[in-house]
Amino acid sequence: MRWTTGARASTRRRRAGARWRAATPAIGVPALVLVLALSGCGVVSSGASGSCAVKEIELGESALHPGGAVELSVDWMTATCEDTGGVNRTAEDVAVSVTPASTGHEYVLATVDRAVGERYTVRGRFTLPADLPLGDATLAVTSQMGDGAEASRTVTITAP
Repeated sequence: MRWTTGARASTRRRRAGARWRAATPAIGVPALVLVLALSGCGVVSSGASGSCAVKEIELGESALHPGGAVELSVDWMTATCEDTGGVNRTAEDVAVSVTPASTGHEYVLATVDRAVGERYTVRGRFTLPADLPLGDATLAVTSQMGDGAEASRTVTITAP
């Protein structure tokens, strides 16, 4: 093999390099899709597709003050995380609580028998204690059953 120098040799190297880079995505993308599919990270179209998602408390009409009430809803309160096609089990004995930041004392507002519906929803209107301190507090909906399910959010307790 004969080595050459000059513009012609450097052009040849650039072209070969360009061909290699252009071929890399064509090989890399299918390989990535194959790895994700085999690891269980593919798209799942079952009804269980939200059970492992982060749970969010949605507030309805609420009076967030001592003696008031909080209306809330949380989806995907399941006993097990089944996003890969398994069968979900509904969470049971779901606690609804509020914990003021100033005291750290947890007030259990209610225990819901079980989540309901195809989205495993816990919803209701719950009375806040009359002696609840004012200020920031953590509202939580939790189940200790199975894998455990939890949703929480910060709320502000104000004067009536």
